[in-house]
Amino acid sequence: MRQAAHWERRIPIYLIGMFLMTIGVNLSVLSGLGVSPIDTIPYILSLILQKSLGLCSTLVFSVYIVLQILILRRKFQWKNLLQIVISIIFGWFVSISGILTGLLPADPVYPVKFLYMLCSILFLGTGIFLYVATDILSMPADGVALALAEVTGKPMSICKIFFDWSVVALTVILSLTQLHNISGVREGTFIAAFGVGMCIRFWERHLTDPLHQFLFPQKSSNAS
Repeated sequence: MRQAAHWERRIPIYLIGMFLMTIGVNLSVLSGLGVSPIDTIPYILSLILQKSLGLCSTLVFSVYIVLQILILRRKFQWKNLLQIVISIIFGWFVSISGILTGLLPADPVYPVKFLYMLCSILFLGTGIFLYVATDILSMPADGVALALAEVTGKPMSICKIFFDWSVVALTVILSLTQLHNISGVREGTFIAAFGVGMCIRFWERHLTDPLHQFLFPQKSSNAS
């Protein structure tokens, strides 16, 4: 018998995960120690274009969807165009969470900046864990990594690392050529590259089973 979708449980957790991710994005910006690799291009574009980070996140994520189409071509599943909706919601969440994190003291001393950066990693890792666990739809950046993995036959983890650092390299180029400095890429960027994954693995070890029991209760009861 086909399992119930349980959308009434999965969609809220998916959205909560996305919102936590956007808090992490804004905390990394507030820290001033560099944003996470995948958020570097939206951040640098927001500085170059003088537009909101939420709007730039939506635009960049839309470009990522186009990249998936170019990479996969006929293999592209058109249901993934729904990532456009996800991009818009994510950009909206970035703007809202930016207002919330804007209430925190700006330009703090380095230890507080470092604390902001660590909190951003926690929020990003937790948010990613939650949204992935719902098994609904990948975020556009992760969709590019999955597309590369399908075309090249390489593990998704390897393609994710390659894509993330390609994005960082492009950010540095844009920053140097347009702003004549390096913005958004600092020690926090490199710490986040490893820290977010460690946070995700921590939740995977400790929360995967109870979360799946909540998200897919019929599946869990059948399995027992």
